[in-house]
Amino acid sequence: MIAEADIKFPDIPFGKTALLIVIGMAVYLGYLYMVGFDSVKEVLLHADYRYIGLAMLVALTGNGFHTAGWWVYLKSKDYRIPIIKAYQMYLASIFFVNLLPTMAVSGEVSKIYFVQKSTPGSRFDKTLATCVISRVLEIIPIAIGAAIGVLYLAFFYGMPIWATAFCLFAAGVMAALAAGGLMVAMDNILLRRLSASGFRLVGRLLKRDFAPFAQHVDVILTQFDASLKDITGNRLLVACSIILIFTAWCFDVSIAYIAFLAIGQPVAPVLVVTVFSVMVILQMLPIFLPGGIGVVDIVMTTLYMTVGIPMESAAGATIMVRFVTLWFLTTVGGLATLYLVKAHGKNDGKL
Repeated sequence: MIAEADIKFPDIPFGKTALLIVIGMAVYLGYLYMVGFDSVKEVLLHADYRYIGLAMLVALTGNGFHTAGWWVYLKSKDYRIPIIKAYQMYLASIFFVNLLPTMAVSGEVSKIYFVQKSTPGSRFDKTLATCVISRVLEIIPIAIGAAIGVLYLAFFYGMPIWATAFCLFAAGVMAALAAGGLMVAMDNILLRRLSASGFRLVGRLLKRDFAPFAQHVDVILTQFDASLKDITGNRLLVACSIILIFTAWCFDVSIAYIAFLAIGQPVAPVLVVTVFSVMVILQMLPIFLPGGIGVVDIVMTTLYMTVGIPMESAAGATIMVRFVTLWFLTTVGGLATLYLVKAHGKNDGKL
């Protein structure tokens, strides 16, 4: 069993993160300069910014449904966490995901930390199980939306082969990782073997004995298996979570559509679904730039352009989408993190 003293706050290397943000911003600004920064500026100056306010509200609502999709599992474990507190934890997880691009693991670590610190009697294996299943389920609509959308665009919009291949590859990788992760998580024997092998390999590389810690983790994984199977065995619970998460995804993709409304550019909803889903996938991959800044922006703008959206409109909408999904939500998540840290304290070190 993991004790409370073992739960550490997931610190952020702010100096390194700031440097990476500057690099990503420089890359994207350089890209805009090459494609025509002045025309993009004109689009942004004449945009209806009331729509951006709407997009912010939609983003917060969408994350409320994401929270509910996770909270139902916490409730099933008899955790007395008010949904508003779970919402704060979920927003804080966005802060960590955007600043620590590690396949969204940093966000789950932060949720585990705050749940364990704020909930007397909570168990690490139960909390971990709720985070794992909700994260896997969140990936499903994103991957499906990207795959179906890109095939539709390839047939009816003449999307270039390279763009089609890229989007399908991104969706396939994410779907494979989600499916593979769930399969390993559900096969406790395989999970424990992989864990033991991993500790042995690291021990040989670092010339240290990790056997005691490996045994400790093995006990946790055994408990985790029981907690995860208890969750997945409740079909009604999983179905409820899927509905909430799918609703959240609908709100999420609406943000991009609202951004095009703000600049007065007509756009097909299927295009928005496809490119937004690809953006989320890229943002979750460990590309070592906070929030995928620079890289994700360029990919989004380019994909919009490949299906006939004017460059200035594609770049303008991308900037607005990223303002809401990256800068705005990271700021709100940072404020939620500060509140939770003040309320529940902070240990030095990492989880």
